[in-house]
Amino acid sequence: MKKNQSVLSQALLSFLKNYSFVFILVAISLLITFFNPDFLTFRNWQNLTKQMVPTALLALGLMFVMVSGGIDLSVGFGISLSAVILGIAYLGTNNIYISIFSALACGLLMGLTNGLIITGLKILPFIATLATMSIFQGLTYIFSFGRLAWVKHPVTSFLGEGTFLGIPIIFIFLVLIYAVGFLIFYKTKIGTYAIAIGDNEESARLAGISINKYKMILYLLAGIFTALAAIVLIMRLEMTAPTIGGTGILLDAIAATVLGGTSLMGGKGNVIGTFFGSITITVIGNALNLLNISANYRDVFKGVVIILVLILDRVINAEKYKRL
Repeated sequence: MKKNQSVLSQALLSFLKNYSFVFILVAISLLITFFNPDFLTFRNWQNLTKQMVPTALLALGLMFVMVSGGIDLSVGFGISLSAVILGIAYLGTNNIYISIFSALACGLLMGLTNGLIITGLKILPFIATLATMSIFQGLTYIFSFGRLAWVKHPVTSFLGEGTFLGIPIIFIFLVLIYAVGFLIFYKTKIGTYAIAIGDNEESARLAGISINKYKMILYLLAGIFTALAAIVLIMRLEMTAPTIGGTGILLDAIAATVLGGTSLMGGKGNVIGTFFGSITITVIGNALNLLNISANYRDVFKGVVIILVLILDRVINAEKYKRL
C-alpha cells in the first residue's frame, strides 16, 4: 500500500514538474476573468494569439540553446537588426520575398557569429552573446539611421491581419513552426544531442558527440527563429524601426522558456511547454493592460514574475543546482 502511494506521489510530482505551466495559465486566466470579464471574449483571445507569436518564436529558438546549457542574450536586438535588414531590402527592391530572405540570411549570420565565438574562441555563451547583443544593437541604428520604414504589401496584410475560420493566420503559422520544432527536438539527433550536451558535456564528448558541431547548429537555429520573429512583427506592424525587439521581448522569451519546463542549467527542454509558457507570459501582459496598470508598474510586475520563474527553475532542478 505504501509502495503504491509512493509511486502515485512520485507520478504526481513528475506531472506537476512537467506541466506546472498549465496550472499557472489556468489560475492566472481565472483570476483575470474575476477582475475583468472582457478577458475571455473571443476578440481579446484573437488579439492574444497574435501578440504571443513573436515571443513564442524567440522562446523556441532559446529553448534549443538553453537545453545544451547555453544562452543567447543577443536575440532581442537580433530581432531589431533582422527587421531593419528586411526594411532596407524592401525599400531597395520593393520585393517582399527578397526582403524576407534577407531577414532570414541576417538571422543565420547572427547565429553563425555567436556559434563561432562560442565554439571557436571558447568564450562563455553569456559573455559572448552579451557582446554580440551590443554589436547587433549598434548595427541596427547604423543601418537604419534611427528611422522607421513602411513595409506595406498584400503578403504582409494577409499574414499580419488575415484569419482562417476566425483564427489569425500568423497563429496558424506559429503552430506549424512549432510542429517542425517538435520534430527536430524529439525526432532527430539535434534534440537528443542537445540534451546530452546540456546534461553532461564531458560525457557527451566521450560518447563521440561532436560538441562544437551541434552547438553551432543550435545557435544557427536560434538565429533562424529570431529572424522569423522579426518577420512576424513586421507583418503585424507593416513597418520596421530600430526600436522593434530589444531587451523586453528577450526577457519575456526567457521567462516563457523556463516557465515551460526548460532548465537554465541545461539537459532539459519542453517544446509544448515553451508554447504554453509563451501564452502565459502574453496573458500576464494582456491582463496588466486590461487592468489599466501603468507601464512602469507593468515592468516591475514582469520583473517579479521573471524572478519567480527563476526560483521555480531552481526548485524543480534542485539536484542539478547541488552539483555546482
